[in-house]
Amino acid sequence: MGFFKKFKEILDTGNTKKIIHNLAIVVIACIIILIFLSTFFPKDDSIETSNSNIDVVKGELEDANIPETAYSDSMESRLEKILSKINGVGEVKVMITYETTSEVVPAANVTKSEQTTQETDTQGGNRVIKQENISEDIVTVSNKDYNNSPIVIKEIKPIIRGVIVVATGADDPRVKNNLIEAVTTVFQIKSHKVKVYNQN
Repeated sequence: MGFFKKFKEILDTGNTKKIIHNLAIVVIACIIILIFLSTFFPKDDSIETSNSNIDVVKGELEDANIPETAYSDSMESRLEKILSKINGVGEVKVMITYETTSEVVPAANVTKSEQTTQETDTQGGNRVIKQENISEDIVTVSNKDYNNSPIVIKEIKPIIRGVIVVATGADDPRVKNNLIEAVTTVFQIKSHKVKVYNQN
């Protein structure tokens, strides 16, 4: 109360313009200080957690990766190149089919909470109810364009369904066997998933 009384007395002295002028200077100075502090002490947004749905994030990550067709074409091209180096093999064409698509696993902060409730019915029987809640927050990192991208901790390659090899010289049983062994070794798949045919 004393402060307001004193303030009223100052206003009554006739120096109202001077007081308003001084207050305006103080307010402007405070604004300048706040701007200065926010410039030199920016909020660190380099790593943060996002509550986005994991499936949505995985979809975004898959879209950002090389398309499946490009991955398949690259593998086929590399396989054709190496198989053509086998003794007795001429021109080679390869086709690879897949059971699954590639999958990326983003880093996530996992929070688990457990709640136990004990209930007693009218007949004196006891029942214990356990409830477990698990929440996952995707960890993201800011890039140079100030966009948040999920941190990928693992990429799972697609599972191969089968491989067809058409090669000149595959009519020779030894060459055919060498081609099958090469493909099964590269992809770690069973021989029945590899079919080799002679190219006309």
